[in-house]
Amino acid sequence: MSLTEKSLESIFISKVRLKVLKYFLLNPEIEIHLRGAVREFQEEINAVRRELTRLEAAKIVKVQNKGNRKYFELNGEHPFVGDLMSMFHKSYGLGATIIDNSKKMGDVEFAFLTPAFTKNSYYGNQVVDLVVVGTIDLNVLEEVVQKAQKDLNKEIHYMVLKSSEFQLRKRRKDPFISDLMIQDLIMLIGNIEDFIR
Repeated sequence: MSLTEKSLESIFISKVRLKVLKYFLLNPEIEIHLRGAVREFQEEINAVRRELTRLEAAKIVKVQNKGNRKYFELNGEHPFVGDLMSMFHKSYGLGATIIDNSKKMGDVEFAFLTPAFTKNSYYGNQVVDLVVVGTIDLNVLEEVVQKAQKDLNKEIHYMVLKSSEFQLRKRRKDPFISDLMIQDLIMLIGNIEDFIR
């Protein structure tokens, strides 16, 4: 268990709430009904209903009635969703694996997930999920990405830039780099201020 995962478990006392939030924040485009949630989280129906009701009251999830079922989905408009999404992507899945393996990967200046990965939302022609900047051991990164692809059952498109290449492209106002700078990135390594400066 990673340090970030332990931190989240300390913050969110309810294990069911943690499972519910993890599901919605890592799968923002998917909706689920109560019985499906019970199967997904492998928890008691009353505990799942209670947490869904609390998240609905907090407006973090929204409800849509379809027939006789209530479907729950993430409310992407909630002001906390971006911050929560960042916390959960840093604690689970590809983001956590990148953070945990950053020392093995070499000198990582920046590593971040794009909205293509976190929200299934594409900006322009960009189809990149992960960008890593620095002097990177490509074999270690490839191993991390392949494991994540297998776990998520989806292809992950990533890009590696040397620091000098990144700085040059940034100075030249390269359209790809400029587009990245205005997106809602989840910065795994490094900070956003240094990235855009």
